[in-house]
Amino acid sequence: MFWPFQMFVRNASGQGITDGSCNEAGIQLSSAWRSVAAPGEAQVARTRKNGEMNVEERNTHTWVLAGFPLWGPFRAAMRLVCGLFWVIACYGTLWVVSPLWFLSPIAAHRVQKKVARCWVHGLRGMLGIRLTEIGSPPKPPYFLVFNHLSWADFIAVNVLLDACCVLQAEDESFPLVGKLMTCMEPFFIKRQKREDADRVVLLMTKAIQSGKSVMLAPEGIVGPGREVRHFHAALFESAIVTKMPVHYLSITYKTPEGCAPPSKVALFGPDPCFRTPEGKIPDSEIEAWGPERSFVVHLLRLLALPWHEIVFRYAPEPILGTERRQLAKDCQDAVQAIFTPVE
Repeated sequence: MFWPFQMFVRNASGQGITDGSCNEAGIQLSSAWRSVAAPGEAQVARTRKNGEMNVEERNTHTWVLAGFPLWGPFRAAMRLVCGLFWVIACYGTLWVVSPLWFLSPIAAHRVQKKVARCWVHGLRGMLGIRLTEIGSPPKPPYFLVFNHLSWADFIAVNVLLDACCVLQAEDESFPLVGKLMTCMEPFFIKRQKREDADRVVLLMTKAIQSGKSVMLAPEGIVGPGREVRHFHAALFESAIVTKMPVHYLSITYKTPEGCAPPSKVALFGPDPCFRTPEGKIPDSEIEAWGPERSFVVHLLRLLALPWHEIVFRYAPEPILGTERRQLAKDCQDAVQAIFTPVE
């Protein structure tokens, strides 16, 4: 099958076949361009020695909309146009299938969820996100936690995992994408209202008891990637009530050699939606991230990269707890132990 976009795969020895890199002008310096596989088809596994254990590392979902060696701004414009078209097309599809609700609400819900998952899979490639998994994901149903580095975490975890995810309430009101997110069965939480956690805990508990998987980033806010931030304990109550062991993974980001480091171009903060009652970014976030930045500028710089990589490292064993604060602390320490700081 021929795809007119560049892909990156690794051979069995881990060497790049068509690996993109950057120069100062942002032009991709890949000398080879070839079609390797269709989106979602490429999955190259290799086993590497990690202490006394053999750890499987898989390069999955490696297709990215990169094209021939391109000038960075042109690549960004191409991806932006394709991404906007894709969002509008998927949003329109939701409305096309909406009459199904009058015939069979269950069927309509399933179709809309499939559309939303198709949207997030396509968006991953158009944003230039490559995914690498180290270790194996848990078997459903599961309760999973991870560190939070960027808005793109949502795309990555929903491509690799099928679970109900806890999201900030502000996401629900985003134009077009808010509706698509809603179709993926998330739990929206108002982060500044402590009492809203009780409502979400009840929803998570019901979901777990019905056999669904749940996942969340207990930090509740993006971090600059130097370390794992404090895990809030409130939502761990659902794991305590249902006696579910907590699986965990760490997330880190990479960019091509010669490009800006991921901490400068792939991560975005401080979170513009996380503000004090007076409407200001908290001083603690300004101290961690620096001055407030433009998301549009960040997005254009990100789209100009040949690709950026998100690496998932799964822990082999879950943690079982009986007290939510201690469980949150144990999970934070465990994620920190397997976390690779972002350069």
